[in-house]
Amino acid sequence: MNTPDSPAEVHAGKDDELRRLRRELAQVSLQLDLLQQRKTSLLAMAAHDLRTPLAIIQGYSQLLADDLLPDASPAVREYVVNILAHAESLGNMIENLMSLEQLERNQLHLAVDCVELCDVAEQAMAQVEGLLLVKELTVESDTSPVCVTADEGQIRRILYNLLSHAAKYARPASTLRLEVVGDGSFGCISLTDPNRFLTEDTVARLFELVDVNTSGQTALRGMDIGLVLARQVVARHGGRVAAASTPQTGTTLSLYLPVADV
Repeated sequence: MNTPDSPAEVHAGKDDELRRLRRELAQVSLQLDLLQQRKTSLLAMAAHDLRTPLAIIQGYSQLLADDLLPDASPAVREYVVNILAHAESLGNMIENLMSLEQLERNQLHLAVDCVELCDVAEQAMAQVEGLLLVKELTVESDTSPVCVTADEGQIRRILYNLLSHAAKYARPASTLRLEVVGDGSFGCISLTDPNRFLTEDTVARLFELVDVNTSGQTALRGMDIGLVLARQVVARHGGRVAAASTPQTGTTLSLYLPVADV
């Protein structure tokens, strides 16, 4: 007849099992860390390697634009504008990947200062002019002077991301609305597309990374790595992002940044 284990033996057995589970957990954690490091390294390598061919495309297309004859056909001019606009967009995507890689390594350093949000918005508008021209989009602006505490270069890129995202999904010949206002202790910049409506699920996850399905498509249409970066960079500034969408008013994307003490 088997005798039951003593309390001391039962306790020792539980301790052995707990140590085994801890060892397995440590091994899994180490493997996950290694996978994350490899993913981050591949991301940085891919972004770095893309810069050279893109620079060549941008350089030659700019030469074409500069050398176009006055009597060049409208079609040729349209082709060159398209190449320049989308090369600029691709360049910004590459910089977004680099910034995400720096964020994952906690190496994205902010040089904050008092930044006039209206001025940065105008600069971003100038950058995205080609994309707007390609789809015949116009932007109506209603801005008030608001000085925020921010890294000007990072915020200009984030605003470019916001505008290029809107341009990507806007209907041709649409009119978008850009607004810059003070909202208590925050400066707010918002962009509205009155003709775009998103589901509640998409709005809730618009600024987040999402999984891709077996065909390589994102699980929710409308996801954008530029918006993912926007959320993380704005959060580093002590701000926040927001999205709202209704059939009556369209879709509005907003960034909130802390007002500077001046």
